[in-house]
Formats: sequence, C-alpha cells, structure tokens
Amino acid sequence: MNNIFNNVNYNIPFLKSYIAILKNKQVVSNRDKTRKVIQEATEELASYFQHMPSDIDEIFDSLINHLRKNPTIFSSAFAFSPEIYSSCPFVLRGINGFESRDIAQEFQYANTVWYDVPVKQKKAVWSVPYFDIGKAGEDILLTTYSIPVFYEGCKVMGVLISDLLLARLEDIQKNNS
Repeated sequence: MNNIFNNVNYNIPFLKSYIAILKNKQVVSNRDKTRKVIQEATEELASYFQHMPSDIDEIFDSLINHLRKNPTIFSSAFAFSPEIYSSCPFVLRGINGFESRDIAQEFQYANTVWYDVPVKQKKAVWSVPYFDIGKAGEDILLTTYSIPVFYEGCKVMGVLISDLLLARLEDIQKNNS
C-alpha cells in the first residue's frame, strides 16, 4: 500500500512544534472564533444550495464568492451525492488567485471522511486536523467544516465544505529549525 505520508519528515521536534501550535491558548482562542465565522458563512451558503443552482459554473461562482467574502476560508467545495451527479466543484486560494477544478475525477470523494461522516450523521461536523499532502499543490495542515445539504426534507443533495488552513508544513518545519 502506498503511504501518502512517506515524504513528510515526522521528527520529534516537528511533532512538538505541531502540538504546541494546537495547544497554544491564543491560537486555540483565535481558532475557535475563526471556526464560528466559517461555520456561519458555510451554513448560509448551504441554505442557498438547498435551492440548487442549475449549472456547475454557478456553483463555481458561488464558491469563489464564498471565499472572497470570507478570507479565513482557504478552500471550499460542493460534493454532489453520487446518486445525483458525479461532480465536486472545488475552489482554493492559489498563489495567483483562485484556482478551480472538479475533483471528482481525481478520487472517490464519497468515501472521504469529510463527505461520508456528515451524510451518515445528517449534521455538520468539523474534521480533526489533518495533513493534505499535495492536494493543494503543497503540504498543508487543515481542518474541514462539512455540512450536508438536503432537498425535499431528507434526501442528500451533497456536502458543502470549507477548509481552515491551520499551517503550511514548510512553515511548521522552519519554525522548528
């Protein structure tokens, strides 16, 4: 099995630095405030998506506007229920502005924790911090707010996510040196 973490240097000073970031009271306080802002913004967009835009370009535009209005959100996506449509429009903050693509062709998003857990629990959830190794073009530490979007009261239309960038792996390692 190919281990995606092979290229990450998990030495003891690095792990101590990572844990210190997560335990620092000011960081935790700011993170909690930021998470609340992200939750509210994502829930607002989810209520708009309940009246689903009819075209993928409109979804991309909505995600870009979501990021524009909420500078603390690193990336966002809307993953359709595979029973409806196999598509997952995704927008992230790139070096040269917003980058958009449909990540449904890259992997089976319906099997991911950020999709599967909120669908099964029928409620919004925050993920534990995780490393997104190379998906955004670099190694980053994220946490994801995922909210299922329903239509006709109980049918899952898809899952809307907003990612909070906790740190870039390169920055954590520099601070560790």
